[in-house]
Amino acid sequence: MKDLYKILGIDKTASPEEIKKAYFVMAKKYHPDSADKSEVQKFYEVAEAYQILSDVEERRAYDLVIGGGKIESILLEDEPDHPTIFKDSRDTTGVDEDFRKKEMNKFKRRILWQGIFRTIGFSILMSVFGFAISFILEGIWYVGLICGFVIGLIWSVNRNFDVKSFIESPKKQRLVKIIGWILLIGCSMYFVYFVLNKVI
Repeated sequence: MKDLYKILGIDKTASPEEIKKAYFVMAKKYHPDSADKSEVQKFYEVAEAYQILSDVEERRAYDLVIGGGKIESILLEDEPDHPTIFKDSRDTTGVDEDFRKKEMNKFKRRILWQGIFRTIGFSILMSVFGFAISFILEGIWYVGLICGFVIGLIWSVNRNFDVKSFIESPKKQRLVKIIGWILLIGCSMYFVYFVLNKVI
């Protein structure tokens, strides 16, 4: 993900006035009428950064996901350092605590659902792909469908979630990972078997 603050050359705690000022400076510098053709793309990046950071809700959402990584990095934070909710994380004077919690819960739910929909969508896509491959290679279509879904599910779950967030016991964590690897390798080998049969 692009660092919009870096594009505008400002800190993450910048005020709306500082964001606006930085935008005008950068926009003037990289405007198509005054900049080289090679720098025109920079103008569009500056405009995009300003559009997001100048909107309170969009900036709040961006600040929550800028860290990247798995969903747990956001969902498990109890008191995240959030420049658009806390002007200074060490000074909460005047902050409406109920409003802050409500906003944080709203964004946590939104991010969680994004992860769930990505997982479901990718699993369905891989099941269709598995069905097509199985059909083309003259395998059993429903086994290909299931194998594709399993591969998509395990892959996308590992990309979006961390097993440590759901299972506390290290032994159970290892067991889940081992089962996942066995299923992933077994389903992949199903397709490899038919591919090798076709080639040989």
